[in-house]
Amino acid sequence: MTSFLASSRSPFIIAELGGKYASLDIMCEMVRSAASCGVDAVKFQTFRAETIATPGSFFTFEDGSRVPQYEFFKAYELTREDHEVLAVCCRENNVGWLSTPSHPQDVVLLESFEPIAYKTGSDDLTNVPFLRYIAERRRPMIVSTGMSTLGEVEKAVEAILSSGNRDLTLLHCVVSYPARVEDANLRALETLRHAFGLPVGLSDHTTDEFTSVLATQMGAVVIEKHFTLDHALKLPDHQASLDPPAFRRLVERVRLVEQAMGDGVKRILPTEEKWRKAARKSLFAAKPIKRGEQITPEHVAIRRPADGLHPHEYEQILGRVARQDIAAGVLISWDML
Repeated sequence: MTSFLASSRSPFIIAELGGKYASLDIMCEMVRSAASCGVDAVKFQTFRAETIATPGSFFTFEDGSRVPQYEFFKAYELTREDHEVLAVCCRENNVGWLSTPSHPQDVVLLESFEPIAYKTGSDDLTNVPFLRYIAERRRPMIVSTGMSTLGEVEKAVEAILSSGNRDLTLLHCVVSYPARVEDANLRALETLRHAFGLPVGLSDHTTDEFTSVLATQMGAVVIEKHFTLDHALKLPDHQASLDPPAFRRLVERVRLVEQAMGDGVKRILPTEEKWRKAARKSLFAAKPIKRGEQITPEHVAIRRPADGLHPHEYEQILGRVARQDIAAGVLISWDML
């Protein structure tokens, strides 16, 4: 597990807040709300329109609508001053924060805040020079692998590891807003883990907590999920986001996975002891048995509770002779035989 994860609960849960999709007051309220849900960190997006998009390019969303990329990013840039305000807000709410840069200049800005890690988006998986540049900062990296082939992931991993930075976690991701559960392909977590021997996690774009909980059971060490205060705000990516009650449920259920998985040792739990006696079975006289009579299967009933001879001693009492009269319904003991 990577260093910044080593001292945390597993998985490390990140609430994705994005760029300046709302006023700073609302974004700080999002930080407070996400922190109250029990997340380990919130994540922002650090970009400038001039270095991330070319004028005249468009996003085409799942509903068919088109949005100019340059204008979109220009509207949602976070300035240095915005980062400073949000950093204070995170500190006051005792929650970690990190961001996704999109250009070396963004990294320079973020370095002044000494981030716990860098998260790169699926859009930059094939941007090998940029990945190498980030890796050279020697901070942990969380790399999303959406819309990629295994060969493309391999090139990204090689670029990062060759820089000498081995603090790398790969996130499986389906780039769709929202993503369908039937497209989740969570077995890709196992593929990534086996192919590269690295910690893996999930950047979850589905509409509820199901895939995050299942990914946790499959060994995900990071869960990233988009967060919104209210779907009525219709902030970018809101269809792939969870509101506070839903996000709190995600955190609670993800945390329960580790508890439910246990340590794998097959043992009798203290809570089971009373049930072992009440629900297990013993050997009883199925009908009256006379002294001197040989015990046959017709003489023996196996039923609750477990106050006497265990059913595994059934074969051992057959053929033995009763030392005394035994009434029907009586618990059979060795001194009777």
